Amino acid sequence: MGRRGPKPVDFGQLTFWQFEFYKAFHGLRDGTPLPSKYPPTGLTQPEIRRFIDRLRRMTAEDYWLVSRRTAEELGERVNLNRPPTSMDRWCAEQERRQEVFQLERALNPLSVQAQLRRRKIWKDLIRAETYAAVRKACGRWARLPDVRGAGLVPFPHHIVMNAGPFLSMKRNKRFPRSCYGDDSRLDYLARGMSGVMVGVSPMTAIERLRNMKHGPNGPMWSEIDKKCSCWRCSLLGQAEIHPIQEWYTEGLRLFMEIATNTKAPKEWLRTIGRQGESK
Repeated sequence: MGRRGPKPVDFGQLTFWQFEFYKAFHGLRDGTPLPSKYPPTGLTQPEIRRFIDRLRRMTAEDYWLVSRRTAEELGERVNLNRPPTSMDRWCAEQERRQEVFQLERALNPLSVQAQLRRRKIWKDLIRAETYAAVRKACGRWARLPDVRGAGLVPFPHHIVMNAGPFLSMKRNKRFPRSCYGDDSRLDYLARGMSGVMVGVSPMTAIERLRNMKHGPNGPMWSEIDKKCSCWRCSLLGQAEIHPIQEWYTEGLRLFMEIATNTKAPKEWLRTIGRQGESK
């Protein structure tokens, strides 16, 4: 006979799927997978194209090292000799991709009508009360050109295939209904769908993630790095040393100037390989 009480949850898998659905929902609603921190104002189109090209050719290790060298230039105290951890590399890659996306969007911004269409699909999805309404909204979501191009069609498909749990968590009294609570709704649905993906109820996932400790003794705490390794804490930590900080345009120019003569040491690749073998 099995043990009674709450079943253990794999927080690694839960936070992974939470982040994937967070990006998918955010991309649907706003056209970007993560919140845009700073608009790339003040850059010329040739500069933007040059920066995009350089960013595309950078590895995660290159991006991480340039970020730290730029942070040092701006007055931060950092250890430039420490190789990046696997989480450092993952965060750097996410930041690099987001930077490319934002700059590409600056060159080719969404039209007002395209943005309104996305918002309408999002609103129809969160207001859906029947399977037919969910399927219709997800069908329109899956047909968005950038969703198809980025290979994100599985996310609306996952929701259609799990329309029952999706509708049930929206009917729950905890579902944010305030007209000012759209970000809370996005978080709530991402947490709930992560539960569906790992085989626990949406409400269990929502409660476990909402109450998850991010300090010592938390499920994602790293004793090596002395920090929580969940995606949200990792992105917040990366933002603290990210080169753009308050003055986006000048910071990005400085970042690119430093990137011209910066390459991650080859020794780091061997260190990273050993990190992977030790897991």
